[in-house]
Amino acid sequence: MDEQNNQGAEVEKSTEAEQKPLSCCVKSKKLTNAQIFGLGVVSILVVVALVFLGWVKYSTKQLSENKAVLATAKFLQLPAVKINGLKITYADYIDDLGTIKKFYASQSEVPEITNEQKSDQVISSLMANVIIADLAKKLKVTVEESDITEMKARIIEQLGSEEDAEKELNEKYGWTLAKYVERVIEPLILEQKTQKVFSESVDEAYTKFTVPEVRATHILFKVETEKDDAKVKKQAESVLKRIKAGEDFAKLAAEFGSDGTKDAGGDLGWFGKGVMVPEFEKAVFALEKGQLGESLVRTQFGYHIVKVDDKRTVPDFIRTVPDFIAFTDDIIKNAKVKFYIPIHNPFEAVKE
Repeated sequence: MDEQNNQGAEVEKSTEAEQKPLSCCVKSKKLTNAQIFGLGVVSILVVVALVFLGWVKYSTKQLSENKAVLATAKFLQLPAVKINGLKITYADYIDDLGTIKKFYASQSEVPEITNEQKSDQVISSLMANVIIADLAKKLKVTVEESDITEMKARIIEQLGSEEDAEKELNEKYGWTLAKYVERVIEPLILEQKTQKVFSESVDEAYTKFTVPEVRATHILFKVETEKDDAKVKKQAESVLKRIKAGEDFAKLAAEFGSDGTKDAGGDLGWFGKGVMVPEFEKAVFALEKGQLGESLVRTQFGYHIVKVDDKRTVPDFIRTVPDFIAFTDDIIKNAKVKFYIPIHNPFEAVKE
């Protein structure tokens, strides 16, 4: 009997143990004062870092030349401008701007220019450098150490000695010879070598920059006055249905077309983007080779039935760019540019 009572008590104890919450079995871990202090320090440091970063970004908007701002901007590679997605850093902009200011200040015989003109010179040069560097990468052009050594030797020879070169560069630009090599000589060599490759294999270079063209036909139904709009649209829709049903496009173009292309079956020949009015261009370039437009296209001239007969890509700029300099200038003038600091865009007037 006692044995049964003992067994019952053990079962009761076991059940009570199972019913106790898990927390009673796990030792509570409390943070020590040192750990709490450490977390507090880390939190403060994070807040300080975020505030500091915000201050740096704000300062770049004010075109600050503060050493801490410049050092942080350089470390983080903060952009001043992006051209076609290529970054021009704030640190490089401020550095070159300081250089050009020193140059004009040291040259009394050179006419002074405005701060905006100085900024324009710096940005134009930096834009050209990143575009040429990107083009060089596409054409697999690199600057070798031997190229730098040769160019550096010529400059030293012109200025007398390496010491004379250092003195001249410091007086004019505030630069060492090493910095001059990095900021001027290397970009210059890269440009010269890229230009040579471009000139020697211009056909190959052009094929790396192609643009789409289409050969299209259309039938134009002119709308002379607003009151004629509905009537003209109805006629155009009727002709479009006949083409979809299998009737010959060229014959219907000759019968219903109201511009000079009707005698050629509506043939517009080959053309690229930027030639036709936007509504027409958008509709035509959306079609595939041999495809007829499903609906009418309304432009300032009236209603069009459109069809794309063929599509191709052709070398870009081949009709308008005779040489390397004009080629790179055209890239810059037509580039997508985003400014992160409040300075003048030297190509803004050209784009307008």
